[in-house]
Order: sequence, then C-alpha cells, then structure tokens
Amino acid sequence: MRMRRLLWGAGLLALMGMGAGCAHDEAKQARSRGEKVGEAFAEKVRYADQLSLLNQEQIVLGHLALQKSSEPEVQAFAQDLIRNHQKSQEDLQTLAQSKAFSLAAVDLSTQDLAIGGAGTEGAMQGMEKGEEKYDKKFDKQVNQFLERRNELAGLSGREFDRAFLQQVKKDQERGEELIDKGLKEYRDDTSLALLLTRTSPVIQAQQQRIETLRGFIGD
Repeated sequence: MRMRRLLWGAGLLALMGMGAGCAHDEAKQARSRGEKVGEAFAEKVRYADQLSLLNQEQIVLGHLALQKSSEPEVQAFAQDLIRNHQKSQEDLQTLAQSKAFSLAAVDLSTQDLAIGGAGTEGAMQGMEKGEEKYDKKFDKQVNQFLERRNELAGLSGREFDRAFLQQVKKDQERGEELIDKGLKEYRDDTSLALLLTRTSPVIQAQQQRIETLRGFIGD
C-alpha cells in the first residue's frame, strides 16, 4: 500500500471535546457520538487528500513539460502550473497542521495514537470506517497517474504538447469539481472555504490558458 495515514490525537480530542470517564449507557452514547465525529473528520481528511493529490500531480506534470516541451509558451505555462500548485499545496499543508491532521503521502509511516476514553474509541472506529476501501482507491489513483505520466514521457514535440495540455485540462476540470464540492460540503469551515475560494479563480484561469495554448499549437 502506497499511502499511510498519520492522524494526530490532540486535534481529534479538541474537536470532540469529550471526557474519558463514562457510565455504561453514557459510554455507549459517547461511542456513537464519537463515531460520527470520527467519520466526519475522516471524510474531511480524505477530501484534503484529493486536493493534495491533484497538486502533486500537476507539479509532476509541470516538471515533465519543462523537460519534454520545446515550445516556450508551453514551458511558461508549465512553470506557472508548478508555482500555483506548490502554493496551493503549501496552503493546504498549513491548513492540515492547523486542524491537526496529515495529508496522504507515498510511503508515509504510521504512528500509534496514545489516547483513551469511550467517546474517543468511537471516534477512532469512525475514522477507520472505510479506511481500507479508501486506501485502495488512493493507491489506484496513484498507479493510474503514473501510467499517464509514463505515456506522456514517451512522447515528444507537438505530440507531447497536445497530450500534456489535454491531460492537464482534465485534471483542472477535476480540480474545479473538487472545489465546488468542498464549497458546498464544508462552507461552515471558514479556513477551508477561504482556501477553496482563493484556489477557484486560479483553476479557472489555468483552464482558460490551456484553451489559448491549444489554439496556438493546434489541437
């Protein structure tokens, strides 16, 4: 498995605001509440993963274009693509740190959480719900990207430029869908909504620039 998750217990406990000691019925209710909190927390982390994966993909493709393309306009776009998504990734990392979770990464080592209490047990169960399925999905996404990247690396000249712009166009459309989804589902999360609001016009501008470049080099 390529991806490993590190979730910081302090952030989850702060989010839950739960005590460790509970009677039997209260403990049962606390586990149920905790599981719901854990599920919601995990979903937000996984959403952030998708934004992070998009950023990392675009940075890799941008560097590939700098190596493979001989068209100055495409190279200039690739440089901006790298810079924009590096900035987006830095902002996302800062957001993740502020909310006490880590983003998915290749070969990221795990770390056990030393926390306790019935509510926290439920939260951990909630976070782990669907984790295996998600990890497989993430691994598949990474493998599919590597295949696309290798296909692009085998091209040259205008053939590469066209394929590169077509791939980035698809990726940017995916990014726009992700942002729209996040603004709907996490509009109450001020810091995340602000990040998405800042990112949206960048994605749109990159899509417009791709269309201009495709017309310039010939679609």
